[in-house]
Amino acid sequence: MPFCPKCRYEYNPEVKECPDCGEKLVASLGPDPNQGELFDTVVLYKVPDEITGLALRSFLLDAGIEAVLQDMQASFYGSVLTGMQGYWGKVIVAKEQESRARELLAEFKQDFPGD
Repeated sequence: MPFCPKCRYEYNPEVKECPDCGEKLVASLGPDPNQGELFDTVVLYKVPDEITGLALRSFLLDAGIEAVLQDMQASFYGSVLTGMQGYWGKVIVAKEQESRARELLAEFKQDFPGD
């Protein structure tokens, strides 16, 4: 079932956009950013580029691990932060899922070596 990333409502598969806010629906939701204090999270991996981040997040989601991909770009600086930090973004998981996520990360890195 698709979800609205903004409203966080679940819709029938035939719905493609949220009827309330107009956002495109997504297949799954990460932790609710408005409930951040309720979730203890960790940075699992600093990804070098967006493609690697999306692939790792998808790999984790397929294994049942909720993961959030956070890029290091700021609208007013563009990609400056990426260059300053030395990585494109971060994959973040719930602390309670960290152990399993790290096992999966090792498997991912074997299949997709890069750094």
